Amino acid sequence: MKLQPLILLAVIPILFAAPPPRVTDKDLARFERLVTPKERPDLGAIESYEKAEARNLATAKRMVDFLDSAGQSTLISQPDSLAPSQDEIEDPLKGLFEPEPDTLLISCSKGIYLDGESYEIDYLGKVKIQGKGLTMTCDKQLKALFYPPEKKEAEKKLPPEESKKDPLAKFGGFGELKQFTAGGNVRVNGKTEDGQKVYMGGDNALYEMSKGGELENSTITFRGKKIGFMMGDVTDKSDKATSYAMTSISDDAWIKAVIRGRMLFVEWSPTGWLTKVGFPPQAPEKK
Repeated sequence: MKLQPLILLAVIPILFAAPPPRVTDKDLARFERLVTPKERPDLGAIESYEKAEARNLATAKRMVDFLDSAGQSTLISQPDSLAPSQDEIEDPLKGLFEPEPDTLLISCSKGIYLDGESYEIDYLGKVKIQGKGLTMTCDKQLKALFYPPEKKEAEKKLPPEESKKDPLAKFGGFGELKQFTAGGNVRVNGKTEDGQKVYMGGDNALYEMSKGGELENSTITFRGKKIGFMMGDVTDKSDKATSYAMTSISDDAWIKAVIRGRMLFVEWSPTGWLTKVGFPPQAPEKK
């Protein structure tokens, strides 16, 4: 079997293998706990904004009344003149939100919730991730969990009384990415270095990185209905490389990929799968 390197997995080969199941019931229960959508607390952001907006409108009305009484009401309608350096200021966000090979660009439709206590960022609604040779989408939520940041010895600690007053006293930022979970029609698309399409999909997905950000022993797990895996295009009769397609026919299927060395080992639930293999066309026999 020809091994194909994957761009979306840092250009490592892939090996299909179906050994005796090593995923335990405890592992599956942990998966369900991690991918369960989190209830976002109500921080009162909209209410606070509306109150501030009402205060601003009241202040603006008082200012207009004052200028009118002072005979200076025309100040409100006068056009602004450019500040000397305003035309020289560049947009700091220009080009920042473009996908790049070494970065991830994440967009979502229902906002972001940052939990500094659990070192977690929740992207709500329809989420799309681009970068590092792949595109990933999901319909419900993406949760990114980080390690706590490393503490510096010289880091100044606030007295207990002051730390209680400061809501950010205990928040020192985020460490390295530990894992992320995606829920709701999860789709991952990428390409091999030879241009072959690679696809993985399912109801829920869990990606766990090794400590230190190394690929070694990093894992990705899909579980749920209609899990799919495809490499290449089995319908393309002119494809010069062997292609594969798998889909689950079980309501509780799972598939797990583990990176070990330069190989990707793929393990899946023991029953309920359909597999199709596309072989490259054979060269005509020489006469």
